[in-house]
Amino acid sequence: MKHLKPTLSAVALALGLAACGGSSDDSNNEGSEQSAKFSLGVSDAAVEGASEVNIFVKQITLRNDAGEDTVIETTDENNQPEKINLLDFQGSAAYQLVTNLEVEAGDYQWIRMDIVNGTEADITQTSHIVFEDASVRPLVVSRKGNDGVGEIQLNDFELNQGENSFVVEFDLKRSLVDPQNNQDIKLKPTGVRLENLISSGHISGSISAEVIGACEVDNASFAGTGGEFGHAVYLYDDDVTAQTALDIDDTDSELTPHATASLVMNSETGDYDFEFGFVGEGDYSLGYTCVSHLDDAENMDEDFSLYAFKGEPVNVEANVTSSTSLALGDIIEVEINVETEAQAQ
Repeated sequence: MKHLKPTLSAVALALGLAACGGSSDDSNNEGSEQSAKFSLGVSDAAVEGASEVNIFVKQITLRNDAGEDTVIETTDENNQPEKINLLDFQGSAAYQLVTNLEVEAGDYQWIRMDIVNGTEADITQTSHIVFEDASVRPLVVSRKGNDGVGEIQLNDFELNQGENSFVVEFDLKRSLVDPQNNQDIKLKPTGVRLENLISSGHISGSISAEVIGACEVDNASFAGTGGEFGHAVYLYDDDVTAQTALDIDDTDSELTPHATASLVMNSETGDYDFEFGFVGEGDYSLGYTCVSHLDDAENMDEDFSLYAFKGEPVNVEANVTSSTSLALGDIIEVEINVETEAQAQ
């Protein structure tokens, strides 16, 4: 087992990774034909109701095909686990955790990120969520044993000779679960994916203000507490249609979304912008909903529906940001039937 400690210049840099993948320094590779330079960033897609989602990363472990481990310590200048507020790094922005660290080239069984699980006894120095009402709850990742550390393991990747830049993408809407029976919020590793920058790009787009308003009017009976709506864009395979698309759940169905994106009002246009960062190359469809607050990540939700759908494929190429939009013409022509309590009786 190898233990590596990145230099301070290689860790804790709050930088986007769009410029990664440049030419390597050949002088550093002399005499090490089987070496690779490994960089790792962390990014996320947001979730409703939270103002901070803080994880504390203790270390990164790479296991090669021979079963040998390389352990990369991810601690700060005070030898404390690296703290990352995921909500600071959305879309194509990323927190650069490891930069150009020399490791062995070849196939790897998995990469594992060790997360310091939240505990109320030391809430600010362990993983936690701060909600918009200022309440704070511990954030935990499941793991065998009870040593206060959770594991996020992502399988099967390759490090080639030269530079290799990856991003661990957290889809918080898919990942975060409130079990309701204690204070802890669970972070499910199934909502986390590993993307290689050499084969991934981004999608940016907008939803017209007319679509936003129409969705809220047509779904008024489904508004959340205080009349609030959950606005989100869902990313699907290109062969998924408006009629077959499903919400987020814990199945492996190809009809569920790959990722989600939140919306931010554009003060200049009055429309609402969104961005999917670090998406694998290929063609995708997009769906918009204003009732994402009804979407439970562990169940199929009967009241959930998409309101607009972009069936024309959006193509993603490596290191390219594809642009698209959803307007009135993309509203799904379906009748919304709301059964009242009187009708149910």
